[in-house]
Amino acid sequence: MTHRKPSRARLRPFRIEDATDICGIYAMFFVDNAVHYGTSRLTVAEAGGRVVGFVMWGPASEPAWFDPGVERWAELHELHVHPDYHNRGIGTRLVQTAIRQAREAGHSVMYAITDDLNAPARRVYEKSGFQEHNRIVRYKIRP
Repeated sequence: MTHRKPSRARLRPFRIEDATDICGIYAMFFVDNAVHYGTSRLTVAEAGGRVVGFVMWGPASEPAWFDPGVERWAELHELHVHPDYHNRGIGTRLVQTAIRQAREAGHSVMYAITDDLNAPARRVYEKSGFQEHNRIVRYKIRP
């Protein structure tokens, strides 16, 4: 098995000129996440003069209905790394940065949501200290 070199990507806050690179990784990012603008924090990983990954997290606006007793919490909304930069530790660095930022902002808990099929994200979250909290079942009917 071939191992890739660790990335020398630099993490930094999002700048508006990063939008094109972000859309190259996740085309509908700004449409899908419009509700989070203004309250969330976006950190990018830059390598070779372009954005190669990003993480977005933000504070919740209400208590955690799925975890009684948790009042002030944060949610990791998005984590994406360009496929050419997978397996270089960028996702883990981005998540750990988001966790640190949330802690510094006074949030005692951070939640992330992914599905069973997203093994790479699950590995990054677990490597960063996340533990599976609960499973929400989605029901479907065709009327």
